[in-house]
This record gives sequence, C-alpha cells and structure tokens, in this order.
Amino acid sequence: MTDPLGPVLGTSHAAREIREFARLAARVDAPVLITGETGTGKGVLATAIHRASARAAARLVAVNCAGVPESLFESEFFGHSRGAFTGAHQARRGLFELAHGGTLFLDEVGELTLPLQAKLLTAMDHGEIRRLGAESVVQVNARILAATAADLEANVADQEFRLDLYHRLLVLSFHMPALRDRGPDILLLARHFVCTFAGRHERHVGDLHPDLVRLIQSHPWPGNIRQLAHAMEAAVLHTSGADLRAADVPARILRRPAVADTARGRYSFYGTEAEERSRIEAALRAHRGNLTRAARALGMARNTLRSRMTALSVGRH
Repeated sequence: MTDPLGPVLGTSHAAREIREFARLAARVDAPVLITGETGTGKGVLATAIHRASARAAARLVAVNCAGVPESLFESEFFGHSRGAFTGAHQARRGLFELAHGGTLFLDEVGELTLPLQAKLLTAMDHGEIRRLGAESVVQVNARILAATAADLEANVADQEFRLDLYHRLLVLSFHMPALRDRGPDILLLARHFVCTFAGRHERHVGDLHPDLVRLIQSHPWPGNIRQLAHAMEAAVLHTSGADLRAADVPARILRRPAVADTARGRYSFYGTEAEERSRIEAALRAHRGNLTRAARALGMARNTLRSRMTALSVGRH
C-alpha cells in the first residue's frame, strides 16, 4: 500500500513536524488552515492529509481562490441550474457538490473578497448550498482544507478578512516552514527533483557536481520548493555533461526579488525601489487604500503587496 505521506520528503525536524501534523489532521474531520510562504508545499500537505484520511476514497477538489472572478464565484462554488443565466444550457454542479463526501481544498483563501468570504462561511456552517437559479437547497458534506500565504491575522485587523471565517478555519492550523529553514532536506529534495525531471524528459544525468551542491546550500531560495524544482528541471534540460553543474542553472531562475547596487540603488522585480514605491502609492491612492483592489491593479497578490509595503515603508493612505 502506498504511503499517503510519501510525498512529504525530508529528514529534518521541520519535515518530521509536517508529517506529524498530517497524521493528526488525517485522524479527525475538522477544517484545516495551512499558512506559509509561496512555494513551501502547502498543496502537498493538503493532499497528504486527504489521502491519509477517512475521505481518501472520495475526491479531493482543489481551487485557487485568487483565480476565481467575483462574478463567477457562486456558479463555480455552488453550481447553477439550466437557464440560470445566458449560456447556461445545462445544469452544472459546483465545487462543493463535486467534493461531497471528500475534501475541498481552498488555496489562497486569503484572496477572497469580504462578500465571497461571507458566502463561503454560510455554506460551511449550514452544510448546504443553493445552485444559481434553483429553488431547493442541496446538502453537501465536504471537509474544508484552506491555505494562504497571507497574514490572515493582520487581514482581520485591517477588516479585510472576516473574523468569524478566520476562527472557523483555525480549528487545526499549521505554518509550513520555508525551504531555507529545512537544512538537510534541501539536497534531498534537489536530488528527488533531478530524478523526477530526468525521467520525465528522458535525460540521462549523473549526480550533483560539488559546485552545484554549494550553490544549492548557499542560495536563500526565496521561491522555496517550487523555485528549487524549477532550478533542477532547468539544470536537467541544460546540462551537456554527466553531472549537473551550477552553470546548468540559468541565472534568471536564481534571481532574487531585490539585489544591492551601490551605484544605482536597490532594484526589485518592479523596478528601482523609488519607482516601485511610487507605483504602489499611486495604486493605493487610486483605490482609497483598498489592498485587494490595489494589488489587482498592480498585478500582484495582496500578501505580496503587503510585504512590499512593509519593506518600502509605504502607508495605507
């Protein structure tokens, strides 16, 4: 029998804590909130919890909340009946119904607007939904696992996340450690990704050259496990020798969000710090301090905007 916690790799203390929490969460049927930086493996933990739980035989339905337009939320989550709106030629089940008996994983739950949070909370509390255009309600039994890179406690304080929903999700919670805090796991994960991508791309590669090992161990990995995976896939595809070397990893994959340059100032993905500060301040003024709308206008996640505001000492206006 395949170990449902098998994908949670690592020998570090942090990895052991992740597996221990997964076992605890799998034994009960309460909501779970997983927090942590982008790319730390929150989705991997959610999948492991589902597969180790009593609901494993049913579906795990995952949705990125940041990618669901507000106008389509009810149709996506609750479904719709035939003729509910123009183009609704047939009835459609929503995510709650699809996850009935199983698990609904709400990734980036912190990106939902307040009205959508209220609708989500109502469905969770009552265990029933009403399809758009329907008169009757449908009973649903889906376990909720949620994940976010946002600081929900700060969002609650700023009245951008409902306190009642926050406590509803906080029954069981776990903060995923950053890759830089997982010590010996980094090389283990790197070799795992090399084997995975070598097989996927049918490439014959050797081991990690010492210069690549040094790079892996010294890099801060701001993109966490996802960035490490992309770096190892690139190395597999670029290598021309037996062992993978540091030169096989394109520099752009290792680029940091900001690097120092004493002659020209500090730079980020959004230009110089002065330029970035100016753009953020303009967006906040245009949207009267609303972080969700300002972040959308800037093309970034709300938690990213919040972190950049802190780094640049930008106020809410």
